[in-house]
Order: sequence, then structure tokens, then C-alpha cells
Amino acid sequence: MGSSTSKPRKGHKKPNHLPKVGTPANQEWEHETHESVMFGSTGKMIAGGLIGILVVIGLLVLTL
Repeated sequence: MGSSTSKPRKGHKKPNHLPKVGTPANQEWEHETHESVMFGSTGKMIAGGLIGILVVIGLLVLTL
């Protein structure tokens, strides 16, 4: 049988717990999570922005 005291696992880092609700750390975590879900990686976000700019420029050229 094991000991009654808690021992850390070998090679196991301390778990990263979520910040308490309503704290600035929690608001930052929620913002980062929302951005990663909505936009994905930075490369996808840049590509989407460039496509959006090209669409606007194309519409301006067509209307003139």
C-alpha cells in the first residue's frame, strides 16, 4: 500500500489551472481563447485580411 501523504509524480509539472472568474487574467484568457477559435492561426488571419482588402479594392474598381 502507498503512503497516506500526497507525493508529486516524477517528471510531472504542476498543472496549469484556469484563473479565477472575473479576474484580469481570466478576461485575458477568455479573449485569447475567443480569438483562437474565431480566427485560427495568425497566418489565416493575415490571409483573410488580405483577401478582404482585395475584395474592397475590386468593388471600388468595378463601381468607378
